[in-house]
Amino acid sequence: MKEWKLLVYVGVAIALASCSNDAANEKKEQSTTLATAEDPNKALDPLMLEIRSMEARTRKDTVMDRAAGLRLLRAYQDYYNKHPQDTAALNYVFEAGRVAVSLEKYDKAVELFANFHDGSTNRIRRAEAAYLVAFVYDNHLHLPSKAITQYNKVIELYPESPWSEQARQALPLVGKTDEQLLQFLKDRNPS
Repeated sequence: MKEWKLLVYVGVAIALASCSNDAANEKKEQSTTLATAEDPNKALDPLMLEIRSMEARTRKDTVMDRAAGLRLLRAYQDYYNKHPQDTAALNYVFEAGRVAVSLEKYDKAVELFANFHDGSTNRIRRAEAAYLVAFVYDNHLHLPSKAITQYNKVIELYPESPWSEQARQALPLVGKTDEQLLQFLKDRNPS
């Protein structure tokens, strides 16, 4: 009788241990599946987890801390360098361009948007990246000739895109001072 009770206790202990291991493995599999939904065969990359964590933290803040922005910019670039064929990596290049603009690293932003443009197959995003290069040249680097060239490139390469229309509207304003812009607006909308 005592042997039977001992056997039951051992059996229950083994079953409980097995259940807790199964639950832990199931939880691990679920987190891996959620984290790698884009490619279920790809192992979880620690750099991608770091990027996602930093993105979540920066979304909560209304203003990105410069140090956090620099870390995120570096992580995006490191991920791309490590996984250049990954579609997420190319999207990280685009996001890195946005972060570079917010950090006032305008030359870097131009480089990143141009790299995204040259590597992407998505025409709408390519048009946006080309437009953003022109915008940075125009509004941040104050290089009107490069801005005009780039705006014209957007119009020529992507005539049907909304970014082409934005480029058409921006061309007459390139290189204008604040006073000239005000005069332009007054002339355009006399009241």
